[in-house]
Order: sequence, then C-alpha cells, then structure tokens
Amino acid sequence: MWYAEPLCGVDAKLFEKLEDAVEAGINLGASYVELRGESGFIEYIQMDDSRVSALTQRLEQGVAIRVLADGAWGFVTTGDLDGLKGAVKDAYSMAKAAAITRHEPIVLADMKAYEDVIELDVKRDPRHVPIEEKIQYMLEMTRAIQDFDSRITAVTAKVRTASGKKYLMTSDGSRIQSDFVLVWSYPWVTGKEGIRLSAARYEDASTNRGWEFMDEVATPESIGLQAARRVKLQLEGTPAKGGSYPCVLGPRVIGVLAHEALGHLAEADLTVQSSFNGKVGEVVASEGVSMTDNGVDEGNLGTSKYDDEGSLASRVEIIKDSVLTELMTNREYAAKIGQRVTGNARAESYLHPPIIRMRNTLFERGDYNPDEMFEGIEFGYYCADFRGGQAQMNASFQVGIQEAYEIVNGELGKPVTDLSISGIATDSLFKIEGIANEDFPFELGRCGKGQEAFVAAGGPNIRFLKGGITFGGTS
Repeated sequence: MWYAEPLCGVDAKLFEKLEDAVEAGINLGASYVELRGESGFIEYIQMDDSRVSALTQRLEQGVAIRVLADGAWGFVTTGDLDGLKGAVKDAYSMAKAAAITRHEPIVLADMKAYEDVIELDVKRDPRHVPIEEKIQYMLEMTRAIQDFDSRITAVTAKVRTASGKKYLMTSDGSRIQSDFVLVWSYPWVTGKEGIRLSAARYEDASTNRGWEFMDEVATPESIGLQAARRVKLQLEGTPAKGGSYPCVLGPRVIGVLAHEALGHLAEADLTVQSSFNGKVGEVVASEGVSMTDNGVDEGNLGTSKYDDEGSLASRVEIIKDSVLTELMTNREYAAKIGQRVTGNARAESYLHPPIIRMRNTLFERGDYNPDEMFEGIEFGYYCADFRGGQAQMNASFQVGIQEAYEIVNGELGKPVTDLSISGIATDSLFKIEGIANEDFPFELGRCGKGQEAFVAAGGPNIRFLKGGITFGGTS
C-alpha cells in the first residue's frame, strides 16, 4: 500500500516512480505521457428520519495514465505502483490501436510546465473527525427541520467528506502535488398539508476547508432551516399562473441558468453541438451582459490553482459586454480551435480522464439600482431558488422553482407554489432588461457530464422583459 497522509510533506519516492513511468512512455515513442496519482479518504453518510441508512468509508488510491501516440489517446488506471511501466505500455498500445481509426490526429496546445506543491490550511481534516460527531451533526439538522413546522413529514440528510493528495507528472515537465478536501451537506425535506405535498432541498460544500466549515458556516441549523423554510413557503404559497410575465431571477436561479443552460454551450468540446457554435465574436445578449467562468475566485467551490492537466486556472470571459468572447478549453481543444488554454480540464478522480468542466460560473454585476429591480412591474414573479432542472444543447431549459414570490405593482408579494420556468436561454439573453449592481451569493453544488464535479454558480438579481421566461403553473 502506498497510502500517504494528506495535508503535509512531499512524497519524493512516489514522484520518482511516476517519473520513471513517464520516461518509459517516451521511450516507447509516445508524444505525451501524463500520470495522475491520487491517495485519499472518502466517506458518505445518509440519514433518513434520524436513522442512519448508509455509512461507507474507504481509502482510495491509484494512478491514471494517459498516453498520446500517433494522434490518439490511450487511458489506463491502476492501483499497482510497482506496475506503472506495464500500465504505461498498455495505454500506449491502446493509443496506437485507436490511432488507426482517427481521421484527424489529436494535437495539444503548448503550455508552461510547473513544479509546485499546493497545501491547504485545513484545521479539522474530516477523516479525523469522529463518526459519532458527524452523526450528531445530522441528528441536530434533522431535529431542527422537524421542529420548524409540524407539517414536515420526512427528512433525509446526506453528508460527504474526503481528504487526501493528488500528484501530477507529465512528459512536458509538470510536477505538481496538491492537497484535496471536501465537506458537503445536503438535506431533502418533504411536507404535507391536506392533499398538498411539498419538497425542498439545499446543499452547501467546501473544497478548501475541513470540518471547521461545518462547525462555522454549514451548521446543522443553518442548512436544515434553509430547506425547511422553503417547504413551508410551498405549503402556504398561492398557485402559480402559467404564461409569460416580466420577472426577476435571483442569484441561485440565475446561477443555474448561467451553468446549465448557457455554460455547457461554451465548453469547447460541446460547443460544436450547441447554439454557440460558430458565434464567437458575435453579439449574443443584451447590451451590458457579461458572463464569466472564474477558476481563480479564491475560496470558492470550483477553484484550484491548476487543472488536472497542470494548466493554470484562469478567468474565462465567456460573454463580455454582450459579445461571445471565448470558450472554456483544455489543451486538446485549445489547439483545435486556436484559442488559449483556459485551465478547465477536470477529472472526478484518477478513474476518469480529465475533460472540459466549469468551475465558478456567473453573470457579472451590472449597473441597475438594486432598489429599482421590481419597479414598474404590474404583475410578475421573483424566483429566488430552484429545486432542479435540465437543459439541452439547443439552449432550451426547464427548471423547477422551490422559492418564488409574486411581484405586484412593483412590490414583492405572496409566496408562490408549483412554479416552473422554461425557455431558450440564448433568446432569454436578449430579453435581459437590467442587472443589479450588487454582491451576490453563489449556489454551490455538483455538475454531471459523465463525471461529477463540484461547481459554483450565481449572479446578481437580473430582470427580464415579458417573453424572456415562460412560467408553468397550476392556474
């Protein structure tokens, strides 16, 4: 076993083995060799109505080997540190076999190689927090939710933690060791009054702080009551009216629009299939609209200094002053489309190759007075939080809203239940009437694209003209 304690020291012996394996790949004739090692602790706990229904802990260790030969990739993973050269040979053989089928060889954009050690200042490594304390955290969350309203009928609480080290060695000269950590909390709450049913969820997470984040920020009460309050609003809300109305989308909802309905369109490996294909340099939004994927936002969920190819993370100006400016890339797609490497290559773990992923995706602040966001709206909706949703490559989206309010004569009105929003996001961009000049919180969560990635999304309050968003309701 080659398991290393996280958050301290440099594993020189491991790097020696990785370096020997890289050299073996080059000697075989590979044009590029990349080894990503990972060693860590992973834990998942689920509690249903105060009863622990799942509890798993495991030590995970292995190496991902990616070899580029004759313009094709070969990818192998192994847990055998002494067999790395054999695994590199297997990956090389896979690449050679795949190359025969390729019409266009893969080329990698040039990038600077880095040697670095990234250490996190973690006060409470989650692996060393007693399991009893974690279960107590979940019990306290469950009780806080149940005590909030007698109409709450079921509570599911989930907690995930991880900590360890990642290692990267490439034939271009990159040699990076970095700590990783995760703490994640998620309640799902249901309620019932008569025949009316309601459900809400909330999640919070950190990838740069340890269990102290749960002690100080994502406390059982704060996380639990976020979900419980939304269940209560749903039970007491007035039925939603279907149709199209002027509206304001809050930070958590505008964040899901930025990520799901627009951000994926700007991932270079997906752009060819999306509504953004061929539109770089064109106006794609109302005047003053800017949307960014920020990989260097210190302390945020999607932030890391380097991506999983060893490229420096960066701030990607997807839309700048209404113009589609640049796409998110890895080394392969940067070379393919002639754009810079943006540092968006991410892998869920050593079991997966890195692919282009978002990090912290947001609409930038505008110049609209926050106090005037509802002004002049005779009837519309303010959407504050979403339950879930989906989007397609043609920019169509549908999102369930779990916290919303009527806007009546320019004032925030009654809470609304059973509301959903839909539309074509690329059309909605042209219906933006105003973007608030204010700070905003991020919605923290997970993105699936064949692999899971922890991401953040957000933006200030944004006002849309009638026709920008379609509302589904029961009345």
